Amino acid sequence: MNALSRTRFFPRSLSQWFCQLLLVTMMGMCGAGFANAQSAQMEAEADMPSPLTSSPLAPLPLNSPRATFGSFQTLSQNAVDTILEAIDVASNNNAFFDTAEVKALKAKGMSELVAATQTLDLSSVAPESRRSMGLNAVLLLKEILERIDVPDISQAPLSGEVAPNKDQPSWSLPGTEIRMVGLPDANGTLRYKFSSDTVERLPEFYARVRDLPQKTGSEIDFYRTFTLGPGLSAPIELYSYLTRLPPAFLRDYGGQAAWQWMAFGVLTVLLLGTSATLLVRVFGRSTQGSHVPRAIVLLVVALLLGIYGWLNDEIINTTGELQAAIEVTVLVLQGATLAALVVLVFYGLARMVHTLPGDRREGLDASLLRLAIRVVGIILAAFILATVATRLGMPLYGVVASLGVGGLALALAVRPTLENFIGGLILYADRPVAVGEMCKFGGVQGTVEAIGLRSTKIRAVDRTLITVQNSDFAEMSITNFSRRDGNQLQFEFDVWPDADGSQVIKTINEVAAKLREDHRIQQDSVRVLVREMPEDALKLEIQAQSLIADWTDFLDMRQKLLLALIDMLKTRNVLRNDREAAPS
Repeated sequence: MNALSRTRFFPRSLSQWFCQLLLVTMMGMCGAGFANAQSAQMEAEADMPSPLTSSPLAPLPLNSPRATFGSFQTLSQNAVDTILEAIDVASNNNAFFDTAEVKALKAKGMSELVAATQTLDLSSVAPESRRSMGLNAVLLLKEILERIDVPDISQAPLSGEVAPNKDQPSWSLPGTEIRMVGLPDANGTLRYKFSSDTVERLPEFYARVRDLPQKTGSEIDFYRTFTLGPGLSAPIELYSYLTRLPPAFLRDYGGQAAWQWMAFGVLTVLLLGTSATLLVRVFGRSTQGSHVPRAIVLLVVALLLGIYGWLNDEIINTTGELQAAIEVTVLVLQGATLAALVVLVFYGLARMVHTLPGDRREGLDASLLRLAIRVVGIILAAFILATVATRLGMPLYGVVASLGVGGLALALAVRPTLENFIGGLILYADRPVAVGEMCKFGGVQGTVEAIGLRSTKIRAVDRTLITVQNSDFAEMSITNFSRRDGNQLQFEFDVWPDADGSQVIKTINEVAAKLREDHRIQQDSVRVLVREMPEDALKLEIQAQSLIADWTDFLDMRQKLLLALIDMLKTRNVLRNDREAAPS
């Protein structure tokens, strides 16, 4: 290697070598800095919200305060612009009712407002009121942000830049009490939202900055314009008519315009008057009639409550705490009305069991059917009330726990009733008797007239009515005469002691043959014989099993058969004194 080559690769002096090394190091640091800057820029771009360009099914970007802040600003501003565009389009046509284009713009603006509510923590608001309270909060927060110095969105922290907190990560808008908190979703991912305490204090914040000029230069307070006018379901042209009212009607009283308070009052009076008239007129009658009119009235009242809530929300446009109170009141009254309607309908169905033909309506099957229908009605009513409680944000586990303790105390208090009910279930499972059957228990004989869930009623042979508790009746030994598959025939006749033996045997064979020829008698059960009795008396004993189970029919058959046997024995001249000994 020559000298020229050596000078190309090795410096002539230490200072030159050090300069080259320093130059290479600086180039590396610049490259690393450029790479870090590019990485930060890519992270920022990935963390930026894109609610307009993303898929309609994509979740709203809430993975950092910066993303949440950007999502709120974009959606709230787009919603306002869309609604203002709808107003502008409506003002350029002469139609009173909204055209299809105006309706589409209003629906789009409302959907963007609803999407913006996802940036708010509404967990402290009752589920039934979250939509209305969320929309109100979005408009309030937008007006607040337009009147204060808001930092550039790039100054909002990313997910990894949020200051740690022992409870939950949070970030406050500089110079304000507006705070965001990180809340884990179902997958454990942190979603940053404006905190619940911030949402609760938004009316207070708005009152502080309401008189300040907007940083955008606009003089329109969209929150007041939106809340003091009619709802979006009303034609936009209606707003122009309201603006012509005297200023007193448009004045703000407690967050509502004067005309809104008057419309709310008139609508409330109409609802209360109509509902009270219907309920008093129908429920004030005797309870002996049909439940259909009452069910119809309850259904009408539930519909009226729904219409009342819709008119207040969508037409009169009540907002804030008033709208939340209306929603909760309507929900509670509708739930109670529908629960009463369900119970009334199912109790009416249970009463229809009494229309069953014959004895079936008084049997245990009918009693259990009535009970089952009523229990189903009560369960459905309880489900409706539980749904209402859930919509109100009430923790059901506390209610269920209290019901468990109360149920135990109730069970101890009604123990005798439960014993009778269980006895009724045993009677239903074993079915020892049924309505209309004759039975004997505890020395009492009679016909069963009714089997209920608590007691059984029996008509004794002396026509007295006996009521037996099911718990006692189920433990007794019961003889059911009505379920015999036949009846025992037994006759005894006195026979001359000195009667001709061959004649007596012939008579026995003839009687036995006559009995076996009768299709109502079991052939192999026939037994005819002569039995010696004390004092040199003879008895002709006749026994057979009748196939007739009905007691009345059996007595009729026995009577006819007895008379026929007496006639036969008389012709054979074997009866003593020609008379029958008392048949047993």
